[in-house]
Amino acid sequence: MMTMMKFNHSFYASRKFPLFFNRPYIIAASFHSINRNCKDSKTLQDAVYTFNRMLYRNPVPPIPEFTKILSVIVKRNHFAAAISLIKHFDFLGVNPVLKPTIYVFNIAINCFCHLKRVDFGFAVLAKATKLGYQPDCATFNTLIRGLCGNNKLHQAIKLFDRIVKNGFEPSVVTYGTLINGLCKSGDTRSAVVLLQNMEASTCPPGIIQYSCIIDSLCKRKRFVEALKLFTEMKRKGVSPNVVTYTCLIHGLCSIHSWDEALELLSEMHARNISLNVHTFSILMDALCKEGRITEAESLLSLMIQRGVTPNTVTYNSLIRGYCLLGKMDVARKLFDSMVDQHSAHSVISYNILIKGYSENKKIDEALSVFREMCNEDIVPSLVTYNTLIIGLCQAGRFEEALLLPYEMKSHGLTPDISTYNTLLDALCKNTKLDEAVKFFDSMIDQGCTPSVMSYNILIKGYSENEKIDEALNTFSKMSKNGVNPNVVTYNTLISGLFHAGRLEEARMLSSEMKSRGLKPDIVTFNTILNTLCKNGKVEEARSLFNTMDDDDVVPDIVTCNCIIDGMCKSGETDDAYGMFLSLSARGLQPNVRTYNIMIDGLCKASELDKANTLFLEMKANGCSADEITYKIMVQGFIRAKQTTRAIEFINRSLNGNVSADVKKWLNGCCPPMDQKILSSSN
Repeated sequence: MMTMMKFNHSFYASRKFPLFFNRPYIIAASFHSINRNCKDSKTLQDAVYTFNRMLYRNPVPPIPEFTKILSVIVKRNHFAAAISLIKHFDFLGVNPVLKPTIYVFNIAINCFCHLKRVDFGFAVLAKATKLGYQPDCATFNTLIRGLCGNNKLHQAIKLFDRIVKNGFEPSVVTYGTLINGLCKSGDTRSAVVLLQNMEASTCPPGIIQYSCIIDSLCKRKRFVEALKLFTEMKRKGVSPNVVTYTCLIHGLCSIHSWDEALELLSEMHARNISLNVHTFSILMDALCKEGRITEAESLLSLMIQRGVTPNTVTYNSLIRGYCLLGKMDVARKLFDSMVDQHSAHSVISYNILIKGYSENKKIDEALSVFREMCNEDIVPSLVTYNTLIIGLCQAGRFEEALLLPYEMKSHGLTPDISTYNTLLDALCKNTKLDEAVKFFDSMIDQGCTPSVMSYNILIKGYSENEKIDEALNTFSKMSKNGVNPNVVTYNTLISGLFHAGRLEEARMLSSEMKSRGLKPDIVTFNTILNTLCKNGKVEEARSLFNTMDDDDVVPDIVTCNCIIDGMCKSGETDDAYGMFLSLSARGLQPNVRTYNIMIDGLCKASELDKANTLFLEMKANGCSADEITYKIMVQGFIRAKQTTRAIEFINRSLNGNVSADVKKWLNGCCPPMDQKILSSSN
């Protein structure tokens, strides 16, 4: 161990650190320490005054009396002030009465670590060892915690390894500090290794260390490992606490594993572990977001039964759940009952209710809640205004929506880019392009720099309204103004150019996109493939399809539908059917459009038996046929002059489980069918 001490001393001896002896540094730091918390300044002054008076008493009080005062000062976060007092101790050995203990050195190290000067902390350690003091467990724990807290995890691990190598036995705090640091940095694997080392040492891990790692695993979506460690922990006799369960419940809820989360809740009850409001609220929020409101209500009853008082967060979750289900009357009643239950409304509570009314197309009620909110002296947030703007735009009340950014300013709020983009998007979607352009310009006038999303909204508005030249002009302005286009920008323009029949320009833009280092995504490929197939360029489309792997883009069912449709229309039905059969190998499930394309292709290729088989397979695979499917089949039989089969198909379908729309269409087919039979018999 002394070898390590010598290393530390020699390492820091050549460095000039202020320690306790640089008075200007200490005085300035003390001044900032006092001013950082004016409420505690009186307490600090009293502590300093008492400390100084004790120095001049005769006899001088023992060192522990001084360290008590230092501890009070440190607990109030006046670290620099504590260091300025520590300088009064005799570090030269002249006055044995004021000779510091290792505890005094530890206080100094702790203060420097909190002041983000861990290097000074090591200098204190070097000073202590030079004077013959033996560092204790607290010394190293403080330094390791300081290194972890200052993002110097690698150095913390090195220090830990060195002290263990030199015979120092780490405590549960030492291990726990390092495990916590590793988990916060995302290195959970190393934390688990350290936990295993603890198990092999004289210092077995406790619930704090296990909970820390379980929480870290859950935050990184590694739930299998978290649950495995949880089971292992219980097997080794370490009882989980409310924190452990809360971490797991929160993690399971985030991946919609409600049943497993509820099982853990039952297990907590069986183990007589008191659930707190935080645990209940996590599960309540998750259930409500999923629309499982009945279970959430049962959970609220259980919560009250257990003597746990619901808080604002709990009520907010339930209100959100009712809003999602469109039960606005129930949501409003619960909102009003919060006051009776001594749970105050927050801005979040109002925002949830306003959003609920807006999304349920009750914008007037949303505005009423907004006015009520203002009357209650609750200041609306940006979220409040943005929610109202979305609601007003969806209701087509653009003039009112456009006034809200000005009203925001009267409440001391500055509209953000999200506010402007919401309004811009609403104007474009409602084909108010002239107003959108004026609004876009006003954004800039009001000091809000348009984002790439702002430009994308305007470009999309032009493209979808067949104003591709204006879209291209906006694209040029975007680049000139220093806003880099993204994949969405290019996808929108490529789609617009293809739709306008300007295929060559679309191809050039696709090449430009790649030259800018932007990789085409699935939307890019689907846009190009769809256009090529519609224009009869199936071979070119197939060639492009085969290059998707080169760009690390995995085809989806939309991609395959494009190619299958293109091949069917160009008479390549066998190839199309081959691709259809390969879908499962690609991990894709054919949808109703896939079946319709393939059945139509087979019917037009006079392969009615194969088409009929595919129709039956479709139903067996759980894909419901729609009106288009039935039309394709009936028209296929008629085209092949197989009227009898057509009627049999219609009758069989009418007796089966089909939708009302399909029945209506099939019934409408019967008179023409009868007429065809009569004409054929004549």
